[in-house]
Amino acid sequence: MSSSEKVSNWHEIRAKDYFNVNQYRIDLWNQFKDMSATYHQLNGKKSQGHLQQLLLRVYEQLSIIEGYWAYPSKSLLDQLKGHIDKMEFAALNQQASEAVKSISGEHFKLKKWKKPHNHENGNGSDLDETKDTGNSNCHYFEVLFVDNLYAAEEDDIREKFARIKDNNDNYIYEIVFAKSFQDALIALKFNYNIQSVVIRYGVEFASINNIKQLKPFLYDILKCDYSKLSEDELGLTLGRKIKEFRPEVDLFYVTDKTLDQTDTETLDLFRRIFYRQEDVQEAHLSIRRGITERFEAPFFKALVDYSQRPTGVFHAMPISRGNSVFKSNWIREMGEFYGRNIFLAETSATTGGLDSLLQPTGTLKKAMNLAAEAFGSQYTYFVTNGTSTANKIVLQGLVKPHDIVLVDRDCHKSHHYAMVLSGAYPVYLDSYPLSDYTMYGAVPLEHIKEKLLLLKKEGRLASVKMILLTNCTFDGLVYNVQKVMEEVLAIKPD
Repeated sequence: MSSSEKVSNWHEIRAKDYFNVNQYRIDLWNQFKDMSATYHQLNGKKSQGHLQQLLLRVYEQLSIIEGYWAYPSKSLLDQLKGHIDKMEFAALNQQASEAVKSISGEHFKLKKWKKPHNHENGNGSDLDETKDTGNSNCHYFEVLFVDNLYAAEEDDIREKFARIKDNNDNYIYEIVFAKSFQDALIALKFNYNIQSVVIRYGVEFASINNIKQLKPFLYDILKCDYSKLSEDELGLTLGRKIKEFRPEVDLFYVTDKTLDQTDTETLDLFRRIFYRQEDVQEAHLSIRRGITERFEAPFFKALVDYSQRPTGVFHAMPISRGNSVFKSNWIREMGEFYGRNIFLAETSATTGGLDSLLQPTGTLKKAMNLAAEAFGSQYTYFVTNGTSTANKIVLQGLVKPHDIVLVDRDCHKSHHYAMVLSGAYPVYLDSYPLSDYTMYGAVPLEHIKEKLLLLKKEGRLASVKMILLTNCTFDGLVYNVQKVMEEVLAIKPD
């Protein structure tokens, strides 16, 4: 296909065609990269002007969505726009290709970031592509600042934090800015890299961005209207909304109210409150401490410590911390393949040091408590016997003898076994055949409803406690989960 034919075949990528914003984003970038390559090839041809307009339309979509991520930065986007306007084909194609590669492979997380520069000069990139952080164990995240600031003020904040950060730290972060309540919620919904939020007292409600283009991803955000709240009320409401759908995120608040004017709910909502102006060093240390605490893995640390402990092994276990493998004349290759640590970490309940699964009191108990906090559950228990055992535990935890369970006949055998263990009555659901492909599909929604209505007619609907479906079948067909749930709950709300 010629370059001119490619131009006529470009189709518009629309948000309404996507369920996942990250796929929408990467598809936009890939189209932008492909267009820039074609733009370069057309050099001087008539269709080049038309392609320039198409490029600008994709750029406009990208410029809206990219404000919610730290990379690529605004200065990089400005450079891309400048290349389009000046018809600098080669530079545009090169920078677009580098951006796509870095976003799709998340290489930017391992690079050193330069100090911010004036957006007006448009020279260079905020990312140094030639150097990595030098720390293979570093963990990257982003911090969201919510305040209606000018570009120069944003640069000033980035500059202050850049001076105090150490790129050799195990935890490195970049700052994202949101000017409004809506922008903050959008950023937190789109950008999973954001792990800390600083809400300052300049919060406004409505976004000035053209977020109508992103409407398919924002129904839950756009239906909320807090435009009549004061700035103080808006900041606190924002904190509460964030806790509803991103409870793991650390929240910090900057206010001009003194401690005696601050109510208990506000104190409980935020990890730390700064009065009038956050101290950069204290803010940095608070952000880093929050991430460090959430990264804590007590059981893993105990396992690492145990593996380094000199221990005399007198078990009948053939592994014996790897000695029987590494000293063997025949299976040394096995040790080389797996590495020494996996054998050093081999243990049993009788060796001690790693707590007891039956009655945890130490590292295992602490790890399960932290897991419960992360999941938002009252309790969390670790299962060490695989998914099949987990299935049996879940089913026995939810149903009792004589309860009725509607179950996909094609589900995993562990579910059938769990029915026997629990004493529940299965009502089997049959999937539809796909004869042309010699395989079976999913269970038709009408078949599920038919069974439920039949049980209702027989006066046994109250005994139905569970419907068990394999969402992605073993042949790769996927249910519309939301539609199935809505239709089922309309018949049996519990």
